[in-house]
Amino acid sequence: MKRIFLFVFGCLVSCPTVSFAQNDTLRLTLAQAEAQFRQNNLQLMATKLGINENQAYEFQAKLWNNPSLYVEQMPYNAQTKEVMPLRQRNSEQVVQVQQLLLLAGKRNKQLAIARTNTELANDRFYDLLRTLNYQLRTTFYDLYYTQQALNVYEQETGTLRQTVNLFQQQYDKGNVPLKDLTRLKAYLFNLTSERQQLLRKLTDDQADLAVLLNASPSITLQPVLENTEAVQPAVGQLNLNELIKTAEENRYDLKAFRDQAIQEKQNLALQKAMAVPDLSVQATYDRNAGYIPNYVGIGVGINLPVFNKNQGNIKAAAIRTQSSQQATDAYTVQVESDVQRAYKKVQQTDQVYRTFDQKFNGDFSRLIEGVTTNYRKQNIDVVEFLDFFDSFKSSQIQYNQLQNDRMQSLEELNFAVGTTLFTK
Repeated sequence: MKRIFLFVFGCLVSCPTVSFAQNDTLRLTLAQAEAQFRQNNLQLMATKLGINENQAYEFQAKLWNNPSLYVEQMPYNAQTKEVMPLRQRNSEQVVQVQQLLLLAGKRNKQLAIARTNTELANDRFYDLLRTLNYQLRTTFYDLYYTQQALNVYEQETGTLRQTVNLFQQQYDKGNVPLKDLTRLKAYLFNLTSERQQLLRKLTDDQADLAVLLNASPSITLQPVLENTEAVQPAVGQLNLNELIKTAEENRYDLKAFRDQAIQEKQNLALQKAMAVPDLSVQATYDRNAGYIPNYVGIGVGINLPVFNKNQGNIKAAAIRTQSSQQATDAYTVQVESDVQRAYKKVQQTDQVYRTFDQKFNGDFSRLIEGVTTNYRKQNIDVVEFLDFFDSFKSSQIQYNQLQNDRMQSLEELNFAVGTTLFTK
């Protein structure tokens, strides 16, 4: 029976790796993915239009108020019985032109608020860019390492299925005991179940990445890392205080809170200015109704701030200013906490990664060869061999997951500080 298994194992190791590449496959590096994302992502396009919209509002705030024109015509002269008389002696026309002049710098204050609104739209765009880019990079790495893990399962399930078929034939001939065949089938079932879970995860990652890139769902996206050690950050050299300072300079969501606080101060200044009434300048021409013909006069008008001095709006704006500043301070603390948490995660995952023996998998491969030699010498049986085979698979998957966890933690730190700290 051991000769039979040795023959089967020879078929196993000589079997080529199963490939799951499809015809419509798009291979792309992380840099290519980011370039396509910035160019094609629909959410970014829609949010960027918000900046243009607020720039239009800003332009509108620069414009002066339009003058108003009033024209009055005598419709009927009861003495001369004329309709719409236009002659000098029997008609009356009045023409008035009025212009509103904003006082206390209201126009400039409204323009300042409009400009801050443009800044807020800009903040929203870059914060969305930060968020979506984080999703892109984490999904990219997750998809890459999931595909690497799936390669292991594809190879093992494909070759083990052939092994089961060969053992089934030998069992039918009475050369293999049922317990060995059952053991192989159970292990194949476990591999198939684990592989199915990876396929579901792969499908989700493919769909998420396709949405971010605005790519066709029918295309299979295949991330490419030219060097799986492309990022070699000196995590031990990172300084937490410097990271927090970097976050305060680069986090556009925090900048949005600050700009909102600035806008509330601008609104308070505007509300105080609104307590000052505006001036209305008027020019009048009256043809015959005045004490002299062809009367021309100029005048000014202003509301008297006796009852309404905009007290309520000023008080509300002052409260909103205080509230906005407190919200900014609270969010600053939240940003610092985000950076500290991400920094600790990077330290933990990088420490585990650095202490892992990079030659472990190669040593394990040589160990499998030694196990095979021992089997040839009939020192181990089928069960022991499968145990070593399972250990080899587990070590490959765990090391693959370790690399993924490390990259995910690095991207979380990039996300927390608002910029890419580690580049290829």
